[in-house]
Amino acid sequence: MNTPARHSLAVLGAGPVGLEAAAAALELGFDVHVFERGEVGAHLRGWGHVRMFTPWTMNVGPATARLLKANGWTAPPADECPTGDEFADRVLLPLAATPELKGRVHTHEQVVQVSRRATLRHERIGDPARADEPFRMLVRNAGGHESLIHAFSLIDATGTFGTPAWAGTGGIPGRNEQYLAPQMSYRPDDVLGLRRERHAGKRTHVVGGGASAATTVVALAKLAAEVPGTSVVWATRGTEADAGGVVNDPLPARAALFAAARALREGSDPAIAWFGGAEIEGFEYNTGTHKYRVTFLCGGQPRIEEVEQVVLNVGYVPDHSITAGLHAHFCWATGGAMKLSAALLGSEAGADCMVAPEGGAGVLAHPEPDYFVIGAKSYGRNSAFLLRTGYQQAADALAALAPSALGR
Repeated sequence: MNTPARHSLAVLGAGPVGLEAAAAALELGFDVHVFERGEVGAHLRGWGHVRMFTPWTMNVGPATARLLKANGWTAPPADECPTGDEFADRVLLPLAATPELKGRVHTHEQVVQVSRRATLRHERIGDPARADEPFRMLVRNAGGHESLIHAFSLIDATGTFGTPAWAGTGGIPGRNEQYLAPQMSYRPDDVLGLRRERHAGKRTHVVGGGASAATTVVALAKLAAEVPGTSVVWATRGTEADAGGVVNDPLPARAALFAAARALREGSDPAIAWFGGAEIEGFEYNTGTHKYRVTFLCGGQPRIEEVEQVVLNVGYVPDHSITAGLHAHFCWATGGAMKLSAALLGSEAGADCMVAPEGGAGVLAHPEPDYFVIGAKSYGRNSAFLLRTGYQQAADALAALAPSALGR
């Protein structure tokens, strides 16, 4: 079996942070390859109709911009906020198609599991000699064919959007939720576009109190103004009508969204019925009426709502099964990188994405040598993540990898 070059680097995930890491790694001299289980920017496409809170100038990584400009790219207007689709089309797809990266970005190649070659998880505990063996990745393509690929450095930028959280009380599935999950929505539905007919003139149950749920409910309120009979049951765990958002928010688009959501909670639109302090118990689906019965507790009292559609925007969780064979250290509370999670839980940065955490590569490090988790996945259930933070993480991780990989 051939041993890879010492400067070999595998990046998992071809989203904004993963591709920024790849572009920066090329500049430093790494032999980098990116593995993506779907298409480039697949997670962005999942909410492609939604406009971001941050402008272009905050969304394009520095190494990404340099590589694109070297290939004739013109930057979009700095102060405009793109949609997810616009970001994928104008930045990520052109970046992956550059001559420098084209042969290094492997789509529809899912990294199923990662370990160390010839080393079990319980072996060489705390021993730097684990780095003597390369990472061993089981990779499966769209046709089901599996192969083994090796690299001496590993960056996981797979994000969390592909693994939505369960809506049931305590974070576990509600009754029948696992069975019905394929027909319910766990992303912000495009209710004014592609999914308009799914919700127009119907009653939709939305669960969640964050930005995704607010986006869905505000859009459904617009639909209700256009199509009679459209209505919403909105259930949140929080009980305060003014919940959500950041005081003196520096991002106008985010401030406007939460202001609109607060107005709806306060009863500004009769088509929106808000229930605070709600805990989801379970779901039923009647194949005869094509309606759901959603059971939840509200103020400790059981309530049942009958609706035609269900949207569960309750957040996303990291999938750690990929690296179960490594000495990875994740927070038991948030699921994020342990040292970073501790820093976030004890600072302002854990509450507002505009406040960058401190610590550099030190807070990103795991007991496993030459392994980093960056991007939204490094934050786990903490949603205060900003793309520019992920870009800085990529730079910090590569700087920490360079001495052993590149002899610098």
